[in-house]
Amino acid sequence: MFLEIHDLRKGFGEGENRTEVLKGISFEVERGEICVLLGPSGSGKTTLLRDLIRQVSDGSCDHVTGEVFSGVTVGVADERSELGACYQGIPQNDLGMRTDVLDGCPKSEGMLMLIRSMAPAVVAVDEIGGKEDIQAVEYVQNCGCVLAATAHGASLEEVRERPGFRELLEEKTFKRLVFLSSRREKRGVVENIYDGELRPIHRGFI
Repeated sequence: MFLEIHDLRKGFGEGENRTEVLKGISFEVERGEICVLLGPSGSGKTTLLRDLIRQVSDGSCDHVTGEVFSGVTVGVADERSELGACYQGIPQNDLGMRTDVLDGCPKSEGMLMLIRSMAPAVVAVDEIGGKEDIQAVEYVQNCGCVLAATAHGASLEEVRERPGFRELLEEKTFKRLVFLSSRREKRGVVENIYDGELRPIHRGFI
């Protein structure tokens, strides 16, 4: 297992003013797999991706088993500065000690540049969708990198209607499709997870 997320929670503020944006996120990713986080605007997918980048880059320790994950290099193609929030080339958000960020670079070009020049173990990108993005995803797959990406989509049916994504689904490019809830009262909660065959791994709320 390359990455195992268990009961990930994220919130801002303290006490009565605290707002939880991620609530009990759990899923697994094998080495070399392409994982896409889907959901409508405000569902928490970018926040989740940002936290995953940091944890994969810094590494972690399982306090129960004592198993240590030492962390790996991560390349981030941050076209709109939503992941790193770079200022004068320096990320203001913590993306981890082994993370390289291409800020303000088109996603499709950034993914290719990262693989060719930085050789990351993981490539991360926010909001894939255009034809060029889809072609870059296919390139990443052929290079054997783990790709973690977000995309807009409230359901599997909605994603299937998008031409670029339909081809990727038919080619079984994504090995994990993690849908965050579109219901306001359940924002930040995993609603459905599918494997590459589009078989449900998880249904309902955690």
